[in-house]
Order: sequence, then C-alpha cells, then structure tokens
Amino acid sequence: MPARGVLSPRTVRAARGPHPRGRSLGSALLAVASVLAVCGCAREPSRPLTVAFGDAPVTLDPHTSNRNVAWSVLSSFYDPLVSLSPEMRPQPALAVSWEHNDATHWRFRLRPGVKFCNGDALTADDVVASFERARHLPASAVSQYLVGVRSITSDGESTVVIETDGDQADLLNRLSFILVVRAADAGPGPITAPIGTASYRFAGVRKDGSVLATAWAGWRGRPDCRDVVFEFCRTGAEAAGQLLAGKVDVCHLIPDDWIPEVARAAGVRLEQQPRLAVQLLGVDANEAQGEARRALADPRVRRALLLALDRGSWVARLFRGNGAVASQYVHPAVFGYDPALSPSPYDPKAARRLLAEAGFADGFTVTLRYDAASAAVADAIASDLEKVGVRVELRPGARRAALVYFAWACSTGDASDFFESLIRGAANPALADEPTGALLDAAGREADPAKRLALLQRAQRRTLEFLPILPLTIRWGTKGLSPRVDVVIRYDEREDVAAFRWRR
Repeated sequence: MPARGVLSPRTVRAARGPHPRGRSLGSALLAVASVLAVCGCAREPSRPLTVAFGDAPVTLDPHTSNRNVAWSVLSSFYDPLVSLSPEMRPQPALAVSWEHNDATHWRFRLRPGVKFCNGDALTADDVVASFERARHLPASAVSQYLVGVRSITSDGESTVVIETDGDQADLLNRLSFILVVRAADAGPGPITAPIGTASYRFAGVRKDGSVLATAWAGWRGRPDCRDVVFEFCRTGAEAAGQLLAGKVDVCHLIPDDWIPEVARAAGVRLEQQPRLAVQLLGVDANEAQGEARRALADPRVRRALLLALDRGSWVARLFRGNGAVASQYVHPAVFGYDPALSPSPYDPKAARRLLAEAGFADGFTVTLRYDAASAAVADAIASDLEKVGVRVELRPGARRAALVYFAWACSTGDASDFFESLIRGAANPALADEPTGALLDAAGREADPAKRLALLQRAQRRTLEFLPILPLTIRWGTKGLSPRVDVVIRYDEREDVAAFRWRR
C-alpha cells in the first residue's frame, strides 16, 4: 500500500450513522467531531494527563510484548521505521521515504536529524540492531512480523536495506510493529528504562505499576500534554470508577454495563471506539464425532449454521447496540475489505432446508468451545442452533471442540493477516483451498494497490463460499473522557497521547 500523509492532530469519533456503502458496518467508520473550547484559560493544566486501562501493567521492553495496551505505552517512547495512521495506512516515521525497486529489496532513507531522547543521533546501525534483536531475542513477541525477511543491513549512516525471501506486499504494515532502540540497548537483556526517539521521555514507574512520561521536543515537536501517567487498574470497572471520580482523563474502554452510569455523569464525555476484531465461529469437522463429523465437512451444513444464527438480535440484546453483523472476515478499515458484500440474513427456514438437502434433517450434536467472558454469546449460539435441530454441548475453556467462538483482529491493517494466520497457516488441512491459495500468492506479489485489493477481495469471496470459518459480528467499545482533553481515536485502539490536546 502507498504511504499516506501524517494525520494532523484532531479530535475524531466513530460515526453514529450508516456506512455509505454498507449499513451493517457503518458505525465502525471514523468521522471528525467538533473541537469545542470549554476553558477560557490558556495555561496548560497543572495536573498530568492520566490514561487508565482496565488491564495489567505492561513491559517496557518494545520487543517482548504484543499486547494492545503495551503498544499505547511503548509508542509514546519509541518509533518504528514506518507507522500506521489512525485509519491503518502506512505512513513515514523514522524512515522519511522508501524505494522498492525489485521484488526482494527495500531501501529506507532515515529522517535526517532525528535524535534519541538522551541526545544520541539515530543511525542505520540502531535500526539494524533493533531488527536483529526483534528477530532473534528468545523472548521476542514480534518476530512473526519479520517472517520472510532475509537480512537487514545498513548502507551508510542514513540508509537501511531490507532483503526478503520473496515478494512481501504487506511488509510496510508489519514494520510498524518493530520499534527502534539504540544499538547500545539492543542486547539480550531486558529493557526496563526506555530511551527512544518518540515524543516522550520515560520518567519512571510507580509502585502500583503506573508508567510516567514527560514530553520533549523530538523530531515531531513537543506534544501539547507535557506530563502523562499511564495507570493500570485491575478491571475496566475500576478504571471507569476512576474517571467518574475525576482522577483520570481517559478511560481506555468503558465496560458495557457501566455506560449508562457514565453517560449520566456531569462533564464526562463518551466517544465510540472502533475495534478491529471480528467475532468468528471456527468449524473443525475433525474434532466432531459420528454424524457431526460428516455434517460439518459439508459446505451446505456450514452455510445452514450461519443462516440459523440471529446475529442482529445479539447486537441489540447482548452488545447493547454496540456492534454490527459482519459481512466478511475483516473490519472495514482493513485493506482487503469488500464494501460490496452484504451480511448473510437470519433465515432459519433456509437453514433447515439446507440441512435436509445435506441429509441432516434430524440435526446432529456438536461441541462448542469459548472463553468465560463469552458465555452469553455461546448461550445464544446454542439456542439459535437448537431451533434448526443442531444440538450444542457447551464446553467453556475446553482445549478442543468442533465449534470454536473467538475473535480475530488484523492488527497490521491488512487482510493477509487473517488469511495467512487462520486459513493458510491453520493446522487443519480442511481449511486449505487451492484457488484461495493462488489468489493469496498473487496478492503477495502484487505491488499495485488497486490490483492487490481486488485479489484480496476475491480471496475473501472464495473463502465465504465454502465457509471454513463463519463471520459473526463486529463490536465496538466506548472511551470515556474528562472535559479537559481532546483525543485522536484510532482503529487499532492505541492511545496516541502525543496527538492529544488540552481543551483551552
């Protein structure tokens, strides 16, 4: 995909209206909201900006965590060569430009004059050392983003050359997960005190695990919010309580059952937070027994299961309206999304007809695995399938089952993330499909964005024909804000505090 320009800091929120090209996924798109002045003073608030997460404290080592919360913190201290915009498109970061002159070689020119927050100049050697650490560190949580990279070398102080094993059309997206440290810090030991090139200096860790950051005038300029506290609460409810008590400025995600109370609170604002994850139902005939094994191997039966699920009622009843019925495997913000696709309807009559056509008019019995937090959805799946004669044995937390309820987010912003991980990379050979594989191979080689988009869309349509996995829903969350701050909403849910602005 081509690089896009850097988004200027602004307040954005998810639109409430329908998708202009698909109503069921409309609320997941971003729209610019008004920025209102609510304070007459021009001075920066004396209290730090505090961002609360309902999650455990994070590591400060940029190569040993791949948790969403960790990216919010680590991205405040470190930069990648190429970053992702709020809309999930590659854009220049430490690399001001790049060339892709043949199938296996990329040349990245470093942004001139960039320094680490301790004053050291950024060089190509720092980038090479960072990539090698991310690739080879035993505890690395980001090495998968460099699969297919043969070598990383420097060509002088300001140029980095990456050689790949073959075509890597999504390389720029994946590079956004490789944060650059000083070569001096790129050894095998853990990094506990970040020294990076991003907009904040590390200022310490409190006893409760809160991470402190102080702005500095790096290559982006000094951020508006000078001092930042990243606070980690035991639960989302505790983080929401901190917001209501006026102790934090941003609650990363308000639990659904807290939204009515927070909405009534004076001075607190709620903003819709898009989420890249699509909820899915995996189907593995090899894990079924007896007639269920034969049934789940039949695409007609898998189609019947999808038609039997009243996903719209789940959105209204279980998600409190904070979601949409999915038409496909990837979120609308992901490269490869097909706006021409519509969700399969809820049609239990058609489901029964397909089951009878496949020889299962009397139904069959299957097992369903899910995590404890998804119990309500699992109950809904079982109830819906029972109505067409498919009996479901619920197995919360089980290691194996014929049906698996889970969610997948294309965190790179590219649909190949889904296909390579869950279709081609799956252990189940039943998911292998030669025509789909050919389309994905072609997409991996294609440098033209429009042609590559068409190939990924064709791969998705092909996969939806035989339904090895059923697309279910897309959910979004709700962010809570104090009256002091305006934020930038990102599709990947990161809290980009360098782009936040005090309301003056």
